[in-house]
Amino acid sequence: MTHNVFGAVLGMHRSGTSAVTRALNLLGAALPGEMMSNTHHNSSGHWEPLEVVDIHDRLLAGHGFVWDDPFIPMSICDTGTTATNSASAEITAFISKYVAPNPVALVKDPRICHTLPLWEAPLAQAGYAVTAVMMLRNPLEVAASLHARDQMPTQVGLQLWLRYTLAAEYHTRHLPRVQLRYSDLLNDWSAALAPVTRLLNLILPDITSPLGQQLTGFLAKGERHHAIDDGALADHPDMIDHVAAVYALCHMDIADAAVQQQFDLIRQQLAQSDAAISNETTIYWDYRRRQHLREISQLKADIEWRASVMDAQTQEITWRKSVMQQHKLER
Repeated sequence: MTHNVFGAVLGMHRSGTSAVTRALNLLGAALPGEMMSNTHHNSSGHWEPLEVVDIHDRLLAGHGFVWDDPFIPMSICDTGTTATNSASAEITAFISKYVAPNPVALVKDPRICHTLPLWEAPLAQAGYAVTAVMMLRNPLEVAASLHARDQMPTQVGLQLWLRYTLAAEYHTRHLPRVQLRYSDLLNDWSAALAPVTRLLNLILPDITSPLGQQLTGFLAKGERHHAIDDGALADHPDMIDHVAAVYALCHMDIADAAVQQQFDLIRQQLAQSDAAISNETTIYWDYRRRQHLREISQLKADIEWRASVMDAQTQEITWRKSVMQQHKLER
């Protein structure tokens, strides 16, 4: 029986996944791979591995989707397609290279809400028990944060919250899992993280210890720029179908069969409504997907070019320093 534990951190973008990932990292969980750089939207860090984001983006792109597409199907990880088989091989290689040396490892990328099934078999083969840490945040707060970051319309943000949340709940039913509210993490991290540390075999520190004080300082940095009362969901003018119902279900016992049946019913209703979308709308979304994919490709090419320029400049600076040093020695 393995003692290695892998924690998949799931939740819609802007749901507090970065905060909980760094908190658990401070408690001893390894973050495999090269982490994404800080941005002004996440000054405390994103804490997600660049290689994993790239793998997931390629998987989505191979099926004609991008991360902010509300129509990513639940079957995105079904085997048989070139994109899925390639992603599976890349995930296996990532686990072997970066995850395997660590007794407790975390991977955070919101896209894993959709891609988690591809991780399970290679993790089990590497000797890991797979667990899930599910972050929950008021969907209006998520939508407000996405609007501030990406100028995304509120209804689009709510639709994405709905789809990511439903996917995360469905793909983790058979796994040991803990659901954690972002507001609870910020208000009382010790109580909020207690079930998570038990899940991951980590030790929860006393709040007065140096590590406890470090956690308090990290989680009090004010990254939560949008705080909206849960009661606002019912009457919000931009509210869309099913969001309030799913948010309410998330506050119930999600291990209960009756609650899971309600989740299933909503997913079925969404599948039916998606199938009824007009051909004109489908054509528009296909166009937007292709546009997004081109933009992503161009941005990545620009980043790679800039990185190569910086490497060349660094090498030149190093060379100039060595020349100057040699001149000093010769004098």
